[in-house]
Amino acid sequence: MSGSTSRRKGNAAEVEVVHALERAGFQAMSSRAARGGYQSGEDIVTNFPLSIEVKNQTRLDLAGWWAQAVEQAGDGHPVIVHKRVGKGQAEDWWATMDFQTLISLVRILRGD
Repeated sequence: MSGSTSRRKGNAAEVEVVHALERAGFQAMSSRAARGGYQSGEDIVTNFPLSIEVKNQTRLDLAGWWAQAVEQAGDGHPVIVHKRVGKGQAEDWWATMDFQTLISLVRILRGD
């Protein structure tokens, strides 16, 4: 797949995640939109409490994606949102995080 096709797929997936966050009541925009077409850092600029890395690829590379998500999250909690084949809305896609992030989220929900 060419670089421009890959970027278009990635941008379309990011826009869908932005729409899903907005439907859920969060403020969000793709980092490309926030930075005038240039992407750096997190894929989504949002008030959502996790750092989101978006992937729209048929071949899974969770280890590589995770390393990228952790680096871009800095001190935040990373999550990878990756598209499921045949599912158009981001709410139906997969979200992947490490167990420590899940534990931290559950502690926050419990009020610890």
